[in-house]
Amino acid sequence: MKNELTNTARTTKWYYGTTSGMPAYFKSIMDMQLAKAFSHINFGGAESGEIFSTIKKITDGDFESWTQAWASTATRVENVARECFAKGHLISARDAFKRASTYWQAAGFFCNYKDPRQYQYRMQNRVCFREACKLMNPQIEVVEVAIDNGKTLPGYFIRADQTNSPKPTLLVMGGGDTFAEEIYYWGDAAHAADRGWNALMFDVSGEPGALIHDPELKFRPDVEVPISRFVDYALSRPDVDPDKIAINGHSFGGYMVPRTVAHDHRIKAAIAYPTMPLCRIGWMGAMNLDPFEPYPRELESVVDMSNSVVRWLLDEVRWAHGMENKTLAEFLDFASEFTIEGMEDKITCHYLNMSSEGEGGAIALARTSIAKMTNCASLSDKMLTAEEGGDAHCGLNNPALKAQVVFDWLEEVLGITQHK
Repeated sequence: MKNELTNTARTTKWYYGTTSGMPAYFKSIMDMQLAKAFSHINFGGAESGEIFSTIKKITDGDFESWTQAWASTATRVENVARECFAKGHLISARDAFKRASTYWQAAGFFCNYKDPRQYQYRMQNRVCFREACKLMNPQIEVVEVAIDNGKTLPGYFIRADQTNSPKPTLLVMGGGDTFAEEIYYWGDAAHAADRGWNALMFDVSGEPGALIHDPELKFRPDVEVPISRFVDYALSRPDVDPDKIAINGHSFGGYMVPRTVAHDHRIKAAIAYPTMPLCRIGWMGAMNLDPFEPYPRELESVVDMSNSVVRWLLDEVRWAHGMENKTLAEFLDFASEFTIEGMEDKITCHYLNMSSEGEGGAIALARTSIAKMTNCASLSDKMLTAEEGGDAHCGLNNPALKAQVVFDWLEEVLGITQHK
């Protein structure tokens, strides 16, 4: 098994490489972000024509050209939204605000944390999404939940209907580079209300949406602490059924979900896409290091700085962990604390491990972990394939298929019947 994992544990290929279901317009890390933009189309968060007109202005691997192109599109579409709103065209304004939010999020993605445009563009993503929320029916509620040390984290609550009757509720998280706002489109939140579910989507410490809320909220190994506060919030609402609370995490969320449900048994069902037992393995793979061998202390002279994934890792990811002034080896030391090893048998809820065929080594790694989850109420493993068009990381290239698998599984394990 070690050889199998060693040969496949290269996250450059897991997360950012070209698979048959990816756009394949860019050869760099940009292609993953392009796939994400396309994933917003189903619920009105983007339009293909606007996407194509934008990417024609981008040079592959040139982060600055990406930033400028998306910022130009975002500015134009936001101006349309505000003009429509001023004239009383509220549906048109809502739709344009949703698209502008997506394009601002894309514009800020590759900005260095020292670049003031990063905060500006990422915050404008939030501003536009919240303007759209006010115009939705029912409105999406903006929430802010106290965690610890006097800090709070932002999120959104989507009600299944206008009654206060208790409903099943899905808590939804992204990963290390996502915002709560985008989870509405590809993270199953928008699908929830159609199926009679509430959805609570939120940012976790270290995610970019948390960092623009409070730059001190860096990644922390004990993610179960802030996430359990969102469970507290959900249980405080009369429209939440306490016996039907589920949680869904993507990418880095595949570490956060099992870690949380190992500690918080109020959650009845969990989906990890895919299960990530030790985060250091992923970061080493991204640097083309053997994740199962000791790493040298002088890594800066070893890694390939021409690789766009490595450049992003060295800047953005270390900063989000509060390690921007530390060496790469020190960062990997800290990343070793992000683990669920030894906690697997404490998970007692229903558990679904999801993966996509293009994630390669992540699939094998996840399966070694779930094999240790011997006390789950039930344990399921589902991989989306290239033939199904769901082979990209977290199923980004087929959110509808992903939602079908997630909600059908939830209905079955929690005994929920849809009424015609």
